[in-house]
Amino acid sequence: MKFPLIAFKNNVIFNEKGEAYAIYKLRGRPFNNLPITDREVVIRNFEQLLWGLEGKGQILLLCEEMRLNEKEYLTDADAVFTKEAFNHAGSVRTALASGARNRRRYLVLQISTAIEEPNNWREYTREYVEVIISAFTSAEKWVLNEQKIREVMEREEELYRRISSSIDGKAGFSDIDFIIRRNTKRIGELPPPLPSREAGRLTPAIVSAFSDGCLINEQTSYITITNGSDEKHHQTFITFPDLPKLLPEVGAEWLASLEAMRTAVDAVVHFEIIKPHKAQKKVTSRKGYLKGQLKEKSRGDEDPSTDEEYAISEGRHLEGKISAGQPLASMSVVMAVAAKEIKDMRASAKRLMERYSSSGYRAVRPMGDQCKCFYSFLPGALRASPLIECDPGFISASGPTISMDVGDEKGFFIGWSNAAPVFWKPGYAAKELNRSNAMFISGALGSGKSLTIKLLIYLAYLAGAYLFIVDPKNNEYAVLEKIFPIKKINLCPGANEPINPFMLSKDERQAKSYVLDYLSIVLNLRDDNDTRRVAVSKAVETTGNMEPEKRNLNTTLEILKQMSENEQHEPVKQESGQCALLMESIKNSSLGHLVFGIGGVKEIARATVVNLQGLPLPRTAENLNLGRITENERQGLGLLYLASAMAREVAFSLPKDVVKVEVFDESWMLANISEGRRLLDELIRMSARSFGTIPILITQNTTDIKDLQSIKNNINYKFCFRAEDKTEIKANMEILGADTEENSLTSAFPALESGWCVMRDAFGRISQVYIDPRPKYLLHLFDTSPKVAQNE
Repeated sequence: MKFPLIAFKNNVIFNEKGEAYAIYKLRGRPFNNLPITDREVVIRNFEQLLWGLEGKGQILLLCEEMRLNEKEYLTDADAVFTKEAFNHAGSVRTALASGARNRRRYLVLQISTAIEEPNNWREYTREYVEVIISAFTSAEKWVLNEQKIREVMEREEELYRRISSSIDGKAGFSDIDFIIRRNTKRIGELPPPLPSREAGRLTPAIVSAFSDGCLINEQTSYITITNGSDEKHHQTFITFPDLPKLLPEVGAEWLASLEAMRTAVDAVVHFEIIKPHKAQKKVTSRKGYLKGQLKEKSRGDEDPSTDEEYAISEGRHLEGKISAGQPLASMSVVMAVAAKEIKDMRASAKRLMERYSSSGYRAVRPMGDQCKCFYSFLPGALRASPLIECDPGFISASGPTISMDVGDEKGFFIGWSNAAPVFWKPGYAAKELNRSNAMFISGALGSGKSLTIKLLIYLAYLAGAYLFIVDPKNNEYAVLEKIFPIKKINLCPGANEPINPFMLSKDERQAKSYVLDYLSIVLNLRDDNDTRRVAVSKAVETTGNMEPEKRNLNTTLEILKQMSENEQHEPVKQESGQCALLMESIKNSSLGHLVFGIGGVKEIARATVVNLQGLPLPRTAENLNLGRITENERQGLGLLYLASAMAREVAFSLPKDVVKVEVFDESWMLANISEGRRLLDELIRMSARSFGTIPILITQNTTDIKDLQSIKNNINYKFCFRAEDKTEIKANMEILGADTEENSLTSAFPALESGWCVMRDAFGRISQVYIDPRPKYLLHLFDTSPKVAQNE
């Protein structure tokens, strides 16, 4: 069978009939698990695109098995080239070689090649000469006509301007290369593409270069392809001679579901769009023909069949749609599966047909049309099965633009979504998308939450990021010292290196703000006690205005004592005395003495962990929200706040182009007090978008966060691990922005095994993801053995 394509120019390809087709890239749209109104928008947008078209076209849904060059991978992730980075990249290369794939989507549209009648004798003469030359040299007439090519390219440009908002740009030579190569090699990685070019004839030599000189051997029910290295694989095809008469607008995305298949499945949709005024004539003619048949049956006392009655009813319905301006569409679908062994190919095809047959689709393996099916995947080639008439909405509802991928477009490998790798690039959301880098992670004990956090920290370090970790657990992040050096700040019982809150910031006003917030927590400066707040504010302001060597809480304590004796306003005088007594008590406690240091501003280390192990902190969010906490727990909260203030200084002190990862474990405690909530809000809204900061908020229970709506709206990356309580599952669905009525996702949360989570990425896509640390030794180092899980 002759190769059906003969030339290309830019993104336009020409077939042997002289027809021209433009190739465009289709953008995958977030869809799964989103609220139904969002999903309807995705379907309707593509339907609207089809409404504006006329003529023939194709939708290509092609799998791409991924290959990885270690240097390119690390460069794409903005990694620093270190031995550890290359260890990671080598392990990722091994993982992806096991069958990692993503999906490329293309829209192919026919462009009219009809040329206006020649205007003068020179054009007539040129046309005549070209006809004679093509007749005697077997050359394609249109190739020799530069005017026709020029007009085709002008029409393509007009078409592109009209549809540009609905696509992902024009295809290039590398896309044409991929489409042809993918057809001839559906197993394994594709070779590197040919050198780029703008135009050319698809001569036998070029086609051979694209296909690695492959030999195609057609059998009755499959084809065998042998490449230049004598490697063989087998392909078989599935067509759909009949489709369900109706599809719901949302809920039957049968083409999109191919991404969930264990094996790679390619699909091509050939379609044709007829404008309403032309479709009206066609429908009216067929309706008249069908009525005639029914009249003949009635004369012979025969009853019309169910299909005939349905056809009349649907004909009226369709006639009404066309009268309202809807075009008439028709579609033909071919799917391709491949394997190195024939038995594996047949097993994959059988599973695919059973999958669709059980849902009302008639899926068959056509006999004797294998090469025709094979070539139908090429842009501009003939379809391999009959067209089935339908609404444009039927094509759109099948889900050709739906993306089940999740994660950043490039970056570090963190896990899997089906067979597609999931990538995360530190700082990508802010730099590339102008969105927040912030992350939220929740999950039950032993769910894999802790493993994921450490993996993200590790990868950020490979990218040269600064790390600041607030660790209120049992020295949870000490294990990171086995990979890179860490500066430890101990703010826990038994520590003997006090800090000076007045020196947490080089900005004097900001430093005073930190001190005032800390004292508000530990002295319980409630909004209804203005007098106490005035007394403390005055003492802090006075201290902050002194020379640097005197700026510390010891000075503040002395000022309060002086105010308790000399203050003229009696209520302030009394409150000053009370606050002085409380501060004296704090200073003499096992925890409070840690904030009465006299040192200056500390240098920022590359990786810092503030160890709060053993710190008395509120046990539950309910106790904290109701104010049922002890004085010791109040001191613990104050130290937790100061640790977080240190993180804020790192975020705003370092240059904007430096990536800063800041981890807030048990973040519900900060989020549920006004001082901590204000600090987190500033980090999430401002530094996570404009200062290169990646705040990571972690909690065991999403329901522990009081202001869930603020988190939902301002954090882009969300990882929700196993949850069993119905209220907790509902909160997870809410923060993910998922459809709360989506039963499949709701029921998935209790069954999530360790390492599995539901992730929402910076593009708004939601999918189940398996976290896969690389190199594999990280799994043992970070992991969740039962002993570790108990302490998570």
